[in-house]
Amino acid sequence: MVKYCIFLLGIFSCIPGVAQSLEFGEASKLSSGINAESEDLMPLLSPDGSTLYFTRVLSSLNTGGQYAGSDAWYSRYDAATGSWSKADNKLKINSNNTEAVIGINAKGDVLYLLSTSATKKTQGIFFARKQGATWSKPELIPMQGLDSQQFLGIFVSPDADVIFISMRGEDSIGEEDLYVSVKNNKGEWSTPKNLGPTINTSGFEISPYLSQDKKQLYFSSNGHGGLGDADIFVSDRLFDSWEAWSVPKNVEKINSKNFDGYFSFYGDSVAYFVSNRSGSSADIYSVKRIKPVREVVTDSRKYLSRAEVQTLGGAVTTVYNFTLASSTLSEKQNQQLMQLAQTFAPKSDIKLHLIAHKSKESTSLEIYQKRLFTILDQLKRGGIAGARITFGIDQNAATSISEEGQVDILFYR
Repeated sequence: MVKYCIFLLGIFSCIPGVAQSLEFGEASKLSSGINAESEDLMPLLSPDGSTLYFTRVLSSLNTGGQYAGSDAWYSRYDAATGSWSKADNKLKINSNNTEAVIGINAKGDVLYLLSTSATKKTQGIFFARKQGATWSKPELIPMQGLDSQQFLGIFVSPDADVIFISMRGEDSIGEEDLYVSVKNNKGEWSTPKNLGPTINTSGFEISPYLSQDKKQLYFSSNGHGGLGDADIFVSDRLFDSWEAWSVPKNVEKINSKNFDGYFSFYGDSVAYFVSNRSGSSADIYSVKRIKPVREVVTDSRKYLSRAEVQTLGGAVTTVYNFTLASSTLSEKQNQQLMQLAQTFAPKSDIKLHLIAHKSKESTSLEIYQKRLFTILDQLKRGGIAGARITFGIDQNAATSISEEGQVDILFYR
């Protein structure tokens, strides 16, 4: 298993839509000029495609030596020869601590950095500005709530308005979980918030990467099942929320029976990732994206009638009403949901679709999103896999206050 990049101690809708599938060609390992006998991780390509930054662990050539931590390394691409130069770590940003490039701004002249020490609490992240052929001394960006006791991985979006974090926090579900932090209009970062059970599992979720259009979150996990030690997954952002994500999908064309992670995209055409499929050490691979296929998704579900539902599971309540401006269920409603989940959990051929009712007059989607996820989480606790549950918001259905709090549960095959 390759998980130790930073060691500090040692669309769902009721109406038809269009979805875009991701297809990749054959992955190829980058040259020996980049991949060494040590662990090479966290590949990030500069916006102009000329420089590949990555992190090297357990290398005797690192600034602090083989066991001092990690260094940020880079390689230049030669368009004339179509090859990468021999990697170098002669960057001012490196020290005897653990350093990694965790983001690059859109112009390519600002690097976001992680610099940690086994003896000091992590106070935030850093940034360095390009100065000619080198970089300025890193400056601190304060952040609260970074748990640096074990593994810590971070990705900063190019415009630096959202940060995704992999760490084991006090509210983590299992091992490392994914968290999100957003910047307010004062330039302050929010306390990292756990992305919840749709993304996080009892295993680990690491190496987050947000697509350039901010619609997909890629990460590596050993808790969602898959082909090997850990696989790369992708989840779609829902409702323009940083906390609502679709059930993760395995990027099967890339994954192997070994560890796969640290995925990043360049120009939506070439992806880089890390795998130990060819040996014991982690190497950096590239893979080209095949021209995307557009596929029309239609609602071909065969919904069950209320009588059919009751025949299968007895008297089960299928409509849940929330009080005004609330996303909390009563104890009785939670018990009913648990009964429903336990009844239908063994019936794997039956899926559930949740619909929250919203009137045209209501402007905010947040309360409806929270209601859907409240029911989703309770159903998952009762044993129904998240992949069997879809959901959406009917924005024209509610005509009264009581309907404003209504969520329907439909069953289909």
